Amino acid sequence: MILGAPDPPLGDGVVSLRPPDERDLPAIDFGLHDPEVVRWFGHPASSAVEVLALNRKRWAEGSPTFSVCEPDGTCVGHVWVNIQPDDAATGSVGYWLLATARGRGLATRSVRLISQWAFRDLGLTRLRLFTEPTNEPSERVAERSGFQRIGILADHGEIDGRSIDHVLYELRRERA
Repeated sequence: MILGAPDPPLGDGVVSLRPPDERDLPAIDFGLHDPEVVRWFGHPASSAVEVLALNRKRWAEGSPTFSVCEPDGTCVGHVWVNIQPDDAATGSVGYWLLATARGRGLATRSVRLISQWAFRDLGLTRLRLFTEPTNEPSERVAERSGFQRIGILADHGEIDGRSIDHVLYELRRERA
């Protein structure tokens, strides 16, 4: 499925979401090297240019990434929905923000916007969100965005060679 950009663009007057482009490369680069982003996602294996290309490829394959933008259009992070290849009705939401954008509710606003859009325009019926058990700010974003905590998934992945557990959150279309 090839997705076009939402029209009108996603936004709520405080944050707007748009497809990533070249003007976002400095923010992507900062994000790749931000200690908190690295803590939760691992050390970068790609450059900002490669991440932008990967985001465009994923968008073309039906798993969109949006730049999280301030009212002036400045990118301060990313939010995305990855569609499950074996279950086209389920997606996983992820996000990161630069340090200057944290603590202002932008992640929650972005997750709400992309979730509503995914249910409405992509036809998804269920969204999942994974956090590490010690990532309390991310857990608060999930909960404020309407996601319900399901439980802990032990040894659910690896980051920089360490095995990690994840807390699974879920949001169903009827609850959004």
